[in-house]
Parts: sequence; C-alpha cells; structure tokens
Amino acid sequence: MFRKKIPWMILFLVLMVCSIWAVVSRSGSYSPTLLRETLCNANPWWLVAAVVGMLCNVLFEGAALDFLIKALTKTDDGAGHPIRPHGLLYSAADIYFSAITPSASAGQPASAFFMRRDGIPVAQSAVILVLNMLLYTGALVLVGVMGFMLCPDIYYGMDTLAQILILIGFIFLLGLCTVFVLVLKKEQWVKHMGVALISLGAKLHLIRHKQSKIDKIELAIRQYKTCSDLIHKNKSTIAVAFLFNFLQRLALVSTTVLVYLAFGGSVSNLAEVTGVQCLVLVGVYSLPIPGGMGVADYLLISGLCQIEDVVSPANLELISRGISFYSCIGLTIIIVVVGYILQKKRMRRHHEAEHEANKEN
Repeated sequence: MFRKKIPWMILFLVLMVCSIWAVVSRSGSYSPTLLRETLCNANPWWLVAAVVGMLCNVLFEGAALDFLIKALTKTDDGAGHPIRPHGLLYSAADIYFSAITPSASAGQPASAFFMRRDGIPVAQSAVILVLNMLLYTGALVLVGVMGFMLCPDIYYGMDTLAQILILIGFIFLLGLCTVFVLVLKKEQWVKHMGVALISLGAKLHLIRHKQSKIDKIELAIRQYKTCSDLIHKNKSTIAVAFLFNFLQRLALVSTTVLVYLAFGGSVSNLAEVTGVQCLVLVGVYSLPIPGGMGVADYLLISGLCQIEDVVSPANLELISRGISFYSCIGLTIIIVVVGYILQKKRMRRHHEAEHEANKEN
C-alpha cells in the first residue's frame, strides 16, 4: 500500500515547497523579521490551543468512525464486533492519504485496509466509510453556509477568482448531497442517468472499459442504498456521528482563529476570521489538488487581508496552515506507521494463538 503512494508523496512534497514559496515570495505582506517578532511576542497558550485544535481534527473523525463501527456491526443478538476497532488509526490513514492525493476520498481505501486487518468485513467497512463520507460532506456544507452567514462582506470583498473557487467548491459539495438524496428517493433514475452518461462517453471514445464503469456505479448505488437503510434504522447513531464530523470541521476552523488570537488579534473580529476559514474549507474542493495546497493558501490570504488588525496575512496564514495542515500530516503519518506495526504484532499473536489452539485440538 505504501509503495504505491510514493509518487504521490513526492508530489505532495513538491507542492508543499511550491505553495510555501509562493506565499513567501509573491505576497507583499510577508516579512521574515515581522514573523520572528510576532512569534516571539505571541501568546503561547493560544498557540498550544491551536495545536490541540489540530489534534481534535484527527480525534473527532476517529470518534465518528469508532461510533459507527461499534453501532453498525452489531449482530441481531446485540453482540458487538469481536475485534475492537481503532478509529484513531482509520482517521489518521484517511486524513494522510486524502492530503497527499488529488481525490478527497482517496483516504478511504487506506482506512478500509486497516479495518480489514482488524477483522471488519470489507462489505461493512465500505458502507461505513461511505456513510461517514456523506456525514462529512453534510458537515462541510453546513460549515460553508455558516461561513457565508458570518461574513458575507468578506466573501464579496474577495477577488473574482477566490469567489469562483469558493462557489465551485460549495456547488461540488452540495451536488454530492443532492446525489445522495436522489439515491434515497430515485434510485433507478440515478442508475439509468449514470449508465446513459457512461454509454455516451464510450461512444465518444472518452471512456474506456464501459462495463467496469457501469459495475462501479451499480456498486456505489447499492452502498448508498444500504447507507440510507442504516440511517432510517439508526437515526440516533447517525446524529451522533454527524455531530463528531461537524466538531471535526470546527476543530480545523479553530486552529486559524486561535493563531489569530495568539498574534494579538481582537475578539471583535473573531466572527470574520471564523467565516474566512469556513469558506476556505469549502473552496479547497474546487480543484483536485492534494490537500488543497495553493488553493487554501490563496483563499486564506485573500480573506485575511480584509481584516483590519491582521498586519501580515501571509505570516498568519503560514503559521495557521503550518499547524492545521502540515503538522497534522506529520502527526498522521506517525500514527499510521505506528498503528501498522502494532496491528501487525496483534495479527501475529492472533495467528500464533490460533495455531496453538489447533495443535491442542
């Protein structure tokens, strides 16, 4: 699994360097001297709180996955799954691999890989991950709406490109939610439309392996339909999982807000800073770039430069993004590697115990 991702890891590092270089060299508000002075004078407790916000970003998704797995893998007699799930590991894998690859859902196969090694059936893990993605998408739409309501003037004050990127991101997320609702209500209609589009693409020689694409659509619809059944049967469980996903988004938003406060920001502008970060989270879905690098930096600076007491939007962006994204990537790869090693040891002990039991029998 890891070897296949090496090219994406290299691309991630290249994009990271290019993004930081673009902020440092192209932004007129960047000043290394001012950054050093600002960091020296920053409130350390707010910075610590920002790091805690980054940690909660990983923990809340892990809690959502743990909750869904424990609730939805119960048998009819109420017994839980025989192997305890490790939501933190699944969350770290999802966040890390989603960040280094263009697709925002690329972390799901990595999470499924670790779930399978924990003994969770592939069919169940696939449905749980799709369900969590739907809740995650719904939480992002809510965050986007909240961001616009908090600071509509900030959005309209951004340049045209920034406004378009945020609008595209919001339409994309809203489209995913709409597709899910249509699958709930018009399952066959969605299936026929998807097959028709693939057939048209095949005729125009834009799509190869037509049947495999159709099979994927049918599989996806079955998974979404299973999710809808689970939602109807486990409304309280879904509500709690959605809350965890929403808190995960707020934890990520809080990092920028807390760094702003650490740099001496005014409490009166907290709504604007919060709104800016909410809009950024939506805008990064406008382009298929690993981790939204470049797009997130551009949008964040575009929003922060409109807040009157932000002396250097570039400096604030570099530190907040460094904590919320780059530090998070470093943390998640450590969790993934350690989790992989511990999981391998557990599997070895399990096999040895089974072997000994077979010998005794």
